[in-house]
Amino acid sequence: MKKIKKILNMDITQEIHINEESQLAALIALVPMLVFSFFFSTGLVSAAETTDLSQSITGALDVKIVDGSGNEVASPNVAFASKNFAATSQTSAAVLGTASEKMRVTNPRGNVATWSLNLAATSGATSSWSNGTNNYDFNDVTALAADGGDGDSIGGQLSIDPSAGTVDSIDILSAAAGAQKPGVWDLTGVNISQSIPGMQATGSYTINMTLTAI
Repeated sequence: MKKIKKILNMDITQEIHINEESQLAALIALVPMLVFSFFFSTGLVSAAETTDLSQSITGALDVKIVDGSGNEVASPNVAFASKNFAATSQTSAAVLGTASEKMRVTNPRGNVATWSLNLAATSGATSSWSNGTNNYDFNDVTALAADGGDGDSIGGQLSIDPSAGTVDSIDILSAAAGAQKPGVWDLTGVNISQSIPGMQATGSYTINMTLTAI
């Protein structure tokens, strides 16, 4: 005969009764804790200290060539219209400042509104356009791209709108006393042209220019 073992599942509970004397003793023991809590909650027992938070914001008057997203362009370039060889002087045009190569001036100063954006030949007044062998000038005032009295023997003139005359460097943008400060400005659409002497040899000519915010 097989024995059948029966397992009985049941919940076990326990009741703990506290008599009135135990309740009174527990209440008496709780009183110091209530008093202690009262002092802290009402500020009668507290300590405080103050501290200064500091923040530094740095920056200086600056100019960059940026693209449409505001990222600095690594190698900005302004390409003039190509010209054929000619026996007489001719003029080529370009645009300084486009949607993909904007001149951006940043003035972070809160107490100075005035500034100027200057364009000049990087190597100074005796700089010239060069293809490595041949040259022509950027700052002569003589008509028909002839050589002038500027210390070199080559002719040519770079004109920048709104320039009223030919100089070694020119301010192409400026902020007056009432300008916003601090502020950021983008400059595009500056028309520029270059007169090229007649009989200029063929080649790919370049001249390096520097933008300076002053």
